[in-house]
Amino acid sequence: MYTEIAIIGLQTLVLTIIMIFMFRGMARTILESFVALDHQISEAIKTLVESEINLPEAPNPLQQILMEVVMKNLQKNEPNIELVRGQDGKFK
Repeated sequence: MYTEIAIIGLQTLVLTIIMIFMFRGMARTILESFVALDHQISEAIKTLVESEINLPEAPNPLQQILMEVVMKNLQKNEPNIELVRGQDGKFK
């Protein structure tokens, strides 16, 4: 009976040690991944800052006029019509 308890305790100890080493390896891998990600992000930002940003060309005057017409049509305008009803309820 004591040997069985000793074997179970030894197995528990060995498995605990194995799990500690596995978790340390996983933590090291995660840390290395974060460091690599940090370097990749910094390189991407550096590339963006150093390179020219290609902005789209400005709209030509015809496009501007068309956009003004479209914007004017999108605005809600009240009609200039005065609606008057007669005594019988019909519109005049």
